[in-house]
Amino acid sequence: MSNVLPIITPESFDMAAYMRESEPKVKVLSPLAWRDALVQSTRAGESSELTGARLPWAKTHDMIRFRGGEMSLWQGMNGHGKSQLVGQVMTGFSAQDEPSCIASFEMKPLANLKRMLRQVAMTATPSESAADRFVKWLDKRMWFYDQMGSVRPEMVYAVIRYCAEQLRVKHFMVDSLMKCVQGEDDYNGQKAFVDQLTSLARDYNIHIHLVHHVRKSENEDRPPGKYDAKGTGAIADLVDNFLTVWRNKPKERAVEIELRKNNCVSEDTAAKPDSMIICDKQRHGDWEGRINLWFNRPSLQYTGDRSGRPLEMIGDLL
Repeated sequence: MSNVLPIITPESFDMAAYMRESEPKVKVLSPLAWRDALVQSTRAGESSELTGARLPWAKTHDMIRFRGGEMSLWQGMNGHGKSQLVGQVMTGFSAQDEPSCIASFEMKPLANLKRMLRQVAMTATPSESAADRFVKWLDKRMWFYDQMGSVRPEMVYAVIRYCAEQLRVKHFMVDSLMKCVQGEDDYNGQKAFVDQLTSLARDYNIHIHLVHHVRKSENEDRPPGKYDAKGTGAIADLVDNFLTVWRNKPKERAVEIELRKNNCVSEDTAAKPDSMIICDKQRHGDWEGRINLWFNRPSLQYTGDRSGRPLEMIGDLL
């Protein structure tokens, strides 16, 4: 098994072949095309069964899933950990045999890998052997597209097509929207880009995860909603899932004050979550609401309960 990191660059594949739009697919079909799926849906328990990739936290498994043909938007304020959290989610998908590709135009692949290594090793100081085992484990499970800064939308579309067709990727993360359009006021460009991503997700039966920023606010104490996203409001209409990552700054201030005053943190303060995932839209599910998470700083992991014990995501790498 190769020890070379699974990196994709514009030079590593036939870009021109994937820059071209594919031939229009036949969209007018007889209901017989859906016969087997419809019959299957009537079987006992099928109608209520959740399908799709799960988030890393067991308590969320009956709330939301991530299926092929759909798209999720993950928004958050600067410094609230959205890219770090979604990176943990991508690792969790890979552990479910759902290969992923990360196209981060704000962070180099090695920086992402260092962060993920701490998460899977569950420590701030992973060993050399843990790093080696992690890279070997990632083979065929995760890829990275290596390009920093602004990128043309056509290039993003090409990489997605390549990953879906040749690498059989099931999840593709784009970080972030504003690196793929002309600017915050390019509403037409934003709508066209997100619209095309939803089409690619549907046509190639993959799930696309788009990281996005919220408008600047003087009040970080209030979790933003879907109307706080930068740019056009059409984005919220186009995606299947609209998720916000919020860091509990009020709790952080309370912890600091209590530690200075009493050298300990009260039960009430400790019980409050460190972060939240807020689901304001789930087109193909009934649940909307908040997922409380706690942050384990040494491992950079988000955990599902206040104990803060990191999850064993892919096995023991220590």
